[in-house]
Amino acid sequence: MRKQISEKAIDGVIYELRQTIKMRLEEKGYGSFASKHEILGILEEEMKEYVDAVHENVPTSYLSHELMDIAVACVFGCACIEEEGLDW
Repeated sequence: MRKQISEKAIDGVIYELRQTIKMRLEEKGYGSFASKHEILGILEEEMKEYVDAVHENVPTSYLSHELMDIAVACVFGCACIEEEGLDW
């Protein structure tokens, strides 16, 4: 049986995601992704970093960091689509 993950752990990660999104927006601004292709490119880049990290056998804390980068890109990409901010 797989270990069950607590709601507290999930809430903690969601809190960290919100904080990371805020930090990235402060660094880079609120400008929308330009297109669905830009979103795809960013996701592919972040996924490649995660895949490379897995293959390099890095510490799990670094894997968590890479997954957070993917999550930030996904959430911001969804927000850009919701706000109709893409040029397509």
